[in-house]
Amino acid sequence: MAQDISAATTLDGWDAQATEQFAADTRVNRSPAHHSRRKDTFIATLAHELRQPLSAMLAAAEVVRMAPDAMVARRAAAVMRRQLGQMSRLVEDLVDATRWAQGKVTLQKCRLDLQRVMGDAVADVEGGQQIVVAGEREPIWVDGDQQRLLQVVSNLLRNAVKYTHLGGRITIVAERTASTIIVRVGDTGRGIEAEALPHLFDLYSQSRPQEGTGLGIGLSVVREIVLLHGGSVEAQSEGAGKGSEFIVRLPLAQNLELTPS
Repeated sequence: MAQDISAATTLDGWDAQATEQFAADTRVNRSPAHHSRRKDTFIATLAHELRQPLSAMLAAAEVVRMAPDAMVARRAAAVMRRQLGQMSRLVEDLVDATRWAQGKVTLQKCRLDLQRVMGDAVADVEGGQQIVVAGEREPIWVDGDQQRLLQVVSNLLRNAVKYTHLGGRITIVAERTASTIIVRVGDTGRGIEAEALPHLFDLYSQSRPQEGTGLGIGLSVVREIVLLHGGSVEAQSEGAGKGSEFIVRLPLAQNLELTPS
């Protein structure tokens, strides 16, 4: 059963100046002007994200039309399939964002091995980076929605690929404590500025809006899925150029004697 998880921020011990600044920042972030700027940035980014695969598919379609042989046509068709996959994920993110906002998402839970979910996510990610799966190899059992947890790991890996240079290193590792599963996705990429960290999981939030990459949906969806599983997610980075790490915590499955062999 989904658990409601809320985060509370305490101002105890803050001096008056810090409290006033916090309140001012909150007012700014909730102001109509702030939401208007975020909406404008989202629309511009959406146009960019759609134009790129559409341009690639149009070019590939022209190659197919004029292809001198079947080999060239097959390569162009492969480009079209990749770009269609990218657009499909983009549309799914948009649909998910709407469903989360309307509270229409439910989980189809079963007992599953998180190691297998991680393996499927790694196999589905394309990029020129080195992806290393570390940690234990024994099954790690969790009671969760397989497709949604796959979405969590895939989104984090694709995010790492997007912001890690070719030849860089991405590491994914799962470990467990007495009651908790901890999944870490780290990279040697561009890192995250300190001021962006508190808002990284907000819907339509972008840590690098000037680069026109990403709609600011994927990480928000990650947070919502993890919260519905009774877990938490956080991001850590020492700053620009120093890589980043995303940490997901989930409840370890109970009554392991009922786990299928």
